[in-house]
Amino acid sequence: MHRLIAVLLIAVVAACQQGQPDSTQPAGKEVRILRDNYGVPHVYADSIHGLYYGYGYAVAQDRLFQMEMARRSTQGIVAEVLGPEFVDFDKNVRQHFDPASIKKQLAQLEGRDRDVFEGFAAGMNAWIDETAKRPDDLLPRQFSDNDFAPSQWTAYDVAMIFVGTMANRYGDFNTELDNVRILSTLQQLHGADQARALFDLLNPRYTDNAATTIPREDWHVSVPDSIGEKAINEPRADLERVAVNGPVISGMSNCWVLGKDKVSGANAVLVNGPQFGWFSPAYVYSVGLHGAGIDVVGNTPFAYPMIMFGHNRTITWGSTWGAGDIVDIFAEQLHPDDPATYLYKGDYVDLQHRVERIAVRGADDITLDVYRSVHGPIVHIDEAAGIAYAKHRAWDGQELDTLLAWLYATWASDHDQWQAEAEKSAINVNMYYADVWGNIGYFFGGKYPRRVAGHDNRFPATGDGSMDWQGRMPITQANPHILNPSTGYLANWNNKPGQGVMNPDFFFYSWSEADRVDFLQGVFSEDRQFTADEAWQVIESSSYVDLHAPYLLPLVEKAAHASDNDRLVAANLVLQRWDLQSRDDDADGFYDGAATAIFRSLVEALIQVVLKDDLGDALAPFAATGYPTAQLPTAAGTNIQPGMKAIIESLNGGGSYDLLNGRSAESAMAEALSLALDNLAAGQGDDIASYKLPVAPRPFSLRNFLGIPQAAATEEKLAPLEQNRGTENNLMIMDEGAIVAWEVTPPGQSGFVAPDGSTNAHYDDQMDMYVDFEKKRMWFYEDDVKANAVSETVLAY
Repeated sequence: MHRLIAVLLIAVVAACQQGQPDSTQPAGKEVRILRDNYGVPHVYADSIHGLYYGYGYAVAQDRLFQMEMARRSTQGIVAEVLGPEFVDFDKNVRQHFDPASIKKQLAQLEGRDRDVFEGFAAGMNAWIDETAKRPDDLLPRQFSDNDFAPSQWTAYDVAMIFVGTMANRYGDFNTELDNVRILSTLQQLHGADQARALFDLLNPRYTDNAATTIPREDWHVSVPDSIGEKAINEPRADLERVAVNGPVISGMSNCWVLGKDKVSGANAVLVNGPQFGWFSPAYVYSVGLHGAGIDVVGNTPFAYPMIMFGHNRTITWGSTWGAGDIVDIFAEQLHPDDPATYLYKGDYVDLQHRVERIAVRGADDITLDVYRSVHGPIVHIDEAAGIAYAKHRAWDGQELDTLLAWLYATWASDHDQWQAEAEKSAINVNMYYADVWGNIGYFFGGKYPRRVAGHDNRFPATGDGSMDWQGRMPITQANPHILNPSTGYLANWNNKPGQGVMNPDFFFYSWSEADRVDFLQGVFSEDRQFTADEAWQVIESSSYVDLHAPYLLPLVEKAAHASDNDRLVAANLVLQRWDLQSRDDDADGFYDGAATAIFRSLVEALIQVVLKDDLGDALAPFAATGYPTAQLPTAAGTNIQPGMKAIIESLNGGGSYDLLNGRSAESAMAEALSLALDNLAAGQGDDIASYKLPVAPRPFSLRNFLGIPQAAATEEKLAPLEQNRGTENNLMIMDEGAIVAWEVTPPGQSGFVAPDGSTNAHYDDQMDMYVDFEKKRMWFYEDDVKANAVSETVLAY
């Protein structure tokens, strides 16, 4: 049994209050945890098991209830403690993953790999044991509020946090069934040919004119041959009953990396802003791990075993969602007399079947039948058509290989070692690199399937074996990557990685001519160098910039002058003088000036004027402007939505379908601007210069991204104005002499609420820092860690 040898100089619950480091040094295997003045733990140990034991122990001190609910969310065991309201949630989770597969992967781990998971779980349990001894002091209040105790952790639980929040989140998006319904609706309006042309505009299979992370001159891969081939998986008309079942996702993350030719005062700079959403407690956890040949510091979602945003002694790394298509839906034809079998390669074969038992608090247990075909889990059954839909994932069975590849990448000492691990990642995540010598790099992660000729990835494939994947596409074709691009910088906001990459299937996310990364690339394409502070300041300008305006304002000018309408001319004057920033510098609760109110009303009007008549009942998935409102924040940041991307393309005279229906772009814009002004005048009168729009605040959700409570209602936090930036932001300044790193991870390091309702000193001490675009140091070198330590815990194991 692991044994607690020493505690902090102050109360363990407070863990991070001011005080002098303790010098207690017991004999035997030990772990030291030094915390800085923001509560960040630095763990020192001589073994991997010891490092992760200390890591898990610190996480349990800070985030025990959040981690408990993450554990339950990712495994579908929420109803057991929160009751019948969450039965459907648990069913959906159980349907989408295979516990036996994860356990098999764990069983194959040896040595240090196994120590990572087992050490973390043991550390979690050591602190949980302490809470059991002193619940009146140490047990987070949320447990007593909900009348249940924290669970003991296993290596499986540790693995499932990553699987359920990363692989099953960012690697699992698919809207092929939704696409069928959208196309079917359009066919009823326009007929087959025009409907397909319109669908191709809204959800293009490939776009040649989209902005790319790797400059065109640096990545020479041709358009896939299959793009021009006739689809062999045309959606069937009788499948229109399939309902839209996918979430509309926005945001997702940005990153910019500057090499030595673009940086002043350093060899390289990396700024990352992963847009996971905004939550209380914080989505990410900061930590330093030192010992056993490991020396890393940074932060990571849900206290993953690997640090996703950080650095070691020579390199730094970051990531954004890549959006590459690594999931397909396969339509399995069920036997008419035996629906437990499906047609595959000429024979009817059995669906794999298991029975899940769901415990429900205050009610009887519920059983759930879960099925799987050769392609993957069955996620929908159309009984009338006799079809079961299976989700085929390129990463299935490689979840822990991916986790370990990301972990080993953080232990790399140069680019070659880093990319060797990046190539092993099966999940569609963009990976970024910089080192102390000034090299910068990028790798578009994921293992992408080689589809058969004629497979349109936007619609379900036939599951009879004729459309099975033909292996993995080669890295040289499917995974754009670069070391030291010709531009001297890399900038990404979830845009297309490089030429030759096929678009994802998602109706809610497309790569098109209009892309928000144009703002970032416009900044860094300037012929000058940037200091680290200037690179950080781009977070603020990109947080408030209007992403649509650069594409629309030139046409507004033309339309206003062509119309000879005084109202339109006056509105245009306001818009052309606008700096494109939507702020509230006077803190009056309204965006400064009239331009934001006018322009956002214009975007709403364009959807009505240009899009509505052509989409009819299919408008809903494309009607969003992407802007937050006072009543409805964005889920993960602002982006140009697919409907608006299609409008912009049509206004510029491009695309596979004419949304303007023969009229001029100036005429459509004039009508939309007139409608926008009418809408504003109805509530605010005719004085265009006085128009106002209430600001959209940024709530920090008390539920995790899956909608499961992870904090009490009394813990609600609200930033005054939504900023289109990272859930956390970090700045890495790379030089051969030393690495200097900064971060901000709101609300704070700790989520601990004591039984009496009091909170830890680091519960929300980064909120104001975040709102004001400030940052704090991430200490790395041992002398700095010791000099800035305010407490020390020494454990034996």
